[in-house]
Amino acid sequence: MKALLTGNEAVAIGAYEAGVFAATGYPGTPATEIIETIARYKEVYTEWSVNEKTALEIASGFSLSGRRTLVVMKHVGLNVASDPLISLAYTGVNAGLVIVAADDPGMWSSQNEQDSRLYGRIANIPVIEPSDSEEAYIFTKRAFEISENFDLPVLLRLTRAISHTNTVVNIENKRQEYYRQYFINPAKNVLLPPFTSKRRLSLQKRIEEFRQYIPQTGLNRVEIIEDKAGIITSGITYQYVKDALPVASVLKLGIVHPLNHQEIKKFNSMVKELFVIEESEPFIEDAVRALGMRVRGKQDGIFPWAGELNQSIVREAFNGIYSTSGEICEESYSTLCAGCPYLGMFYVLSKKPLFIGGDIGCYTLSVRTFPHILDTTLCMGSGISQAAGYSIAKKERAAAVIGDSTFFHSGIQAILNAIYHKANILVIILDNHTTSMTGGQPHIGTGKGLREAKKKLLIEDVLRGCGVEYIRRVGAYDIKDIENEVNKGLSMDGVTAIIVDGECIINKKKGGMFYIDKSKCSLCGECLSLGCEAIVKTEDSCIIRNICNGCGLCIQICENEAIKKIHNCNLCR
Repeated sequence: MKALLTGNEAVAIGAYEAGVFAATGYPGTPATEIIETIARYKEVYTEWSVNEKTALEIASGFSLSGRRTLVVMKHVGLNVASDPLISLAYTGVNAGLVIVAADDPGMWSSQNEQDSRLYGRIANIPVIEPSDSEEAYIFTKRAFEISENFDLPVLLRLTRAISHTNTVVNIENKRQEYYRQYFINPAKNVLLPPFTSKRRLSLQKRIEEFRQYIPQTGLNRVEIIEDKAGIITSGITYQYVKDALPVASVLKLGIVHPLNHQEIKKFNSMVKELFVIEESEPFIEDAVRALGMRVRGKQDGIFPWAGELNQSIVREAFNGIYSTSGEICEESYSTLCAGCPYLGMFYVLSKKPLFIGGDIGCYTLSVRTFPHILDTTLCMGSGISQAAGYSIAKKERAAAVIGDSTFFHSGIQAILNAIYHKANILVIILDNHTTSMTGGQPHIGTGKGLREAKKKLLIEDVLRGCGVEYIRRVGAYDIKDIENEVNKGLSMDGVTAIIVDGECIINKKKGGMFYIDKSKCSLCGECLSLGCEAIVKTEDSCIIRNICNGCGLCIQICENEAIKKIHNCNLCR
């Protein structure tokens, strides 16, 4: 059966047909849809885990029990999971264990640009990279086989373009039920020093055996057309090469780590000049250079190190006119949604001279409206620790903002550390009842699962368990109440916490509409300082009818009572 699928959908279907028992992960663009797709199959246990480390650890338990398991995350999530990942290479697996890491060249929805292939080298595990949805489907199935045959976790590396691009896939539409017997083996699975030296030697042997086996997988292929230029490439860049340089000969790698030396050397002997074209790091290029071959690529300044590649970049590079500065994702001017439950809090905080540690989530978009509202945004859970460090060093009160999903992901440890080391911070938890930045996935504080209801874990209970004494929950749309609680929280010493409660506006129905009465408007601009994208300045200030969500925040900050309910503004569109 033929179907038009994204790479993410293809991975999910391939994993289902390969007989996976479970799929775990944490939402993060561009990988999120893999779990959402596979959750449609009732035969597969699925969960959004509290973070990526936990997702991989529970997956290893499934694998040990004899069940094939898929673990899904974006590239920065792989950093969180790297602790168990590197040790899992030592222990190996029982049933197949495949980790999907979706990279984001160009940083379209990420705080950094990272090459997950490097983890293959660090952990000494196979890294497989598809170049379209058809290969994503096929390679996922093969990855489980490789994992079991060589007793290794396998990393399936996607990029944004592969994850979100639709191509035709030939689906077998047949599920393979799979189970392997579990045998107790502490010498293999318990990483004590007396055992680890032997497991290290075992890992080296297993990865080398896989290196020699690579030609038999059929996942790499050679396309000889002309002998003038030979290009080694993989993933989405293969598509760019075929489009931009149709007469070039290509060694298309499906397995990017480890490399089979014989395949590389044979291809090199068939062409006059060797190139490597790849996104992100010169990962393949450096490996080829290490074999003593003359190869051209990023290290020569021919291709950019940063950003996504495309057909034009590849074509111009070979024409010798491409600037090596690279192309980065065009600057986005996204802002918080009209009626966002974060707006009132940030409006209050914008009036205070205060160091505020930021975190990963929708609320980072607040810097579009309030350029100086967040002093930092580094990684999941870091805002609390950064604010704590600042407060200890400067001996002054600081604040941190963190979302509900991120709080459970990695904020709890930061709060424990801040309390123990006597930091002086106000922690503001923005509870919008979902993981909104990645599309509204549930987490353990929502009482929802991918398919059924779960027990809801209350943020207040966790904070009390950590030792926080001053905890207040405040409605997101009551500015006076927010301001009062912020002032109280800042007036105390130690770690205090405010939970700003407001459902993500995307999940709420619109309330009453508002308009600006020009006869009472003094053009003071205070309503514009709220940062609501529904309020704009034309000749006068105006509320845009089809954007307003009726939250009522603007009424609370207009001292002239010029904002009124029931829309009646001729300027609005």
